[in-house]
Amino acid sequence: MALFSLKENFSALWNNERQNNIDLLRAIAVISVFIHHAQHAYGGNFPFLGDYGGQFGPQLFFLISGYLISASCQKHSLRDYAIHRIFRIMPAYLAFFIIIGIITNTVNLRSILEFPWRFFANLILLQQLFPSALLTFDVLHVTWTLTVEVIWYVLAPLLFWKQPKLRFSIVFLSIFISTVWSLLASLRLLDGLYPEIIKSNPGYSYLFIGNNFLSQFCFFVFGAWLQSQKNALSQWNPLAALTFFLLIFILKPYYMIFNPIFITGIGLTFLMLGAINSAPIKNRFIFLISETSYSIYLCHFPIILWVRHGMGLESVQGVLVSILLTMTVSAISYLCIEKPGMRLGRRIAENHHRSLA
Repeated sequence: MALFSLKENFSALWNNERQNNIDLLRAIAVISVFIHHAQHAYGGNFPFLGDYGGQFGPQLFFLISGYLISASCQKHSLRDYAIHRIFRIMPAYLAFFIIIGIITNTVNLRSILEFPWRFFANLILLQQLFPSALLTFDVLHVTWTLTVEVIWYVLAPLLFWKQPKLRFSIVFLSIFISTVWSLLASLRLLDGLYPEIIKSNPGYSYLFIGNNFLSQFCFFVFGAWLQSQKNALSQWNPLAALTFFLLIFILKPYYMIFNPIFITGIGLTFLMLGAINSAPIKNRFIFLISETSYSIYLCHFPIILWVRHGMGLESVQGVLVSILLTMTVSAISYLCIEKPGMRLGRRIAENHHRSLA
């Protein structure tokens, strides 16, 4: 049975019949983050993504999440929605967090007993709200985005409560909230939220305050609005949408007063609009990256650091080995953890419905 499931999972990983351009965007997002972190570790000067992939990638992920999660929370009951989300993100996350944490000796019995609540905050993906928790158990180095995602998962059903479409007033409200928070954070007027942590390292102001969920809120809402309006926007010329996207990002140096800023979210909305209104670009390698993107995101940075500092590899050689190891580990995670976890979640939801029938 297990062997059959493994073959089934492998088939799903390589069968791109259901591929759409959201898969392409997801692949672009995770590749952007990888390039940014690879340049950080190995040097070089990759155009745009080397410097900005760490912003572009997560913001695109947030927009995609807003688009997909808004549809999911309307399609399923609140209970099924919660089950699907938990079994989608938690198995792979916990596996990587515990295994890599033990390998790096960041997670051990002594640290857990000394800081149980900090450890627990990491287990439930709320570590970015508690700086000491994230810093004590900073295993994967990208988990601040997971806290932001979890808050969106909780908020999304409330935005669509008893209404099929997202009101445009919510979009304006999200822009206002994100803009005010980002502006205040950039002026360091919110540092009082975590005074001791930020005093120890001023850069933590951006990590814990500048990257707070409130500053990212508008990206999710842009994606949710696009989902709710996709039929009305289906007549948009994809070339025109992609032109607006490129124009907004070319002009980035002129409006980037603080980061994140909602204008880049508008640009990414045009990118997604162009993608969903275009004929699907089907490619098995793109589909492979998209399907394993969550595991790639979770494990790529620890692998990059290990290859660079543990194996001592540099330059192109280090990048290539990092890519090979990341793809291998991510494929194994998808086959053995992600897919079985999602299947278990669906089974639990289906069994609950049978018990009520």
